[in-house]
Amino acid sequence: MAIYALSDLHLSFNKPVTLYDVNPDQDIEKPMDVFGWTRHYERIRDGWLRLVGPEDTVLIPGDISWAMKLDVARYDFDWINQLPGYKVMSPGNHCYYAHSKKKVREMLPEGMRWVDADYTLVEGRVVAATRGWTLPGERFFNEEEDRKIYERQIGRLRLALEAAAKEQPGREKIVMLHFPPLTVSAKESGFMEVMKEFGVTLCVYGHMHGKAREEAIQGRVDGIDLRLVACDAIDFCPVKLFD
Repeated sequence: MAIYALSDLHLSFNKPVTLYDVNPDQDIEKPMDVFGWTRHYERIRDGWLRLVGPEDTVLIPGDISWAMKLDVARYDFDWINQLPGYKVMSPGNHCYYAHSKKKVREMLPEGMRWVDADYTLVEGRVVAATRGWTLPGERFFNEEEDRKIYERQIGRLRLALEAAAKEQPGREKIVMLHFPPLTVSAKESGFMEVMKEFGVTLCVYGHMHGKAREEAIQGRVDGIDLRLVACDAIDFCPVKLFD
């Protein structure tokens, strides 16, 4: 009953498909070939099937589907649902369909869980999540536009961890963010401060692709293990976090 992580699946199926019957010319709304991710869904499928068993869990922190509407995102979630294991998902910056946490949860197939500004339990561990945001100090941080969103997301993470601390005292805490909690350009953040306050031991995140991965900070920082799990950073294959 292992726990894995893999983010930024960036799926865009436009109708129901199975794991092996995808026609890339007809069934995909937004191919990722332009980014060098040619038929990346096949690489995700093959790596997932090789590693993940039906009793395992996969954490997916954001950018799961390109869909703008929930009824279209359903095709991507149904494809993921055909893969083995329990899936715990949280929003990314491209999850435009996720305006209502309640509606996403009602739509998800059994065995899939949506976590946003709250938490769930996985193998006796707390898994809390929120989207995160661009950090002060980063190149594209705009004080006027980004500060309120940044502070709001920190508050959402605090709400999740406060609830977990009250309701599940003593359990190990994992955090799923889509945006990184630290980068080479932003070596401190409110996300890190909140995670340190509540004794979080592991944070998985995505969002950073291509050359941007040079800004990623990974490894143990202030007692928290930081791991970038974006698809292209880990060869489109789920990475094991716990046995």
